[in-house]
Amino acid sequence: MTKTWQVILATIAIFVAGLVTGGATAFGIVGWVVRHRALNPAALAEGPFHQGQPLQFGPQLMRSFANQLNLTEEQKAKIMPIVRRTATELGRDRREVQLKTALAIEKMQDEVEEILTPEQRTKFDELIARQRARLQQFRGGFQQGPAQGEAPAAPASPK
Repeated sequence: MTKTWQVILATIAIFVAGLVTGGATAFGIVGWVVRHRALNPAALAEGPFHQGQPLQFGPQLMRSFANQLNLTEEQKAKIMPIVRRTATELGRDRREVQLKTALAIEKMQDEVEEILTPEQRTKFDELIARQRARLQQFRGGFQQGPAQGEAPAAPASPK
C-alpha cells in the first residue's frame, strides 16, 4: 500500500515538474521573442511598437499580398487598415494569454506548495529556481546585450 502512494506521489511530482518547466519555457520564449524584436531596430518601422504590436506583422503580410496578388494602390489602401486592426487584436490577445499563463503558473505553484512539507517546499523552490536560471541562460545565449540606454534584464527571482 505504501508503494502505491509513493508511485502516485512520484507521478504527480513528475507531472507538476513538467507543467512548471513547460510553462516557464513558454513564458520565457515569448519574452525572448519580444525582447529580440525590440533589439533589432531594422525589423521595426517607427519605434519599437505601434499600438502595442510589433510592426513586422503588418508590413510583411502586406508585401506578401501585394507581391502574390498584384494589388492596386486602391486595394492596398483598403486592405492595410484591416491588416493593422488584425495585428492590434492579435497583440492584445497575445498579451492576455501571456498574463493568464503567468497567473495560472503562479497559482499552480502556490497550490502545490500548500500540499508539500517544509522540506519538499525547499526542494520545490530550488527546482523552480534552477528552471528559471536555465531559462535565463537559454535567453542569454540569444541576446547580444541590452539595447543602448537599456539596463540589462534582471534575473527572475525564485518564488
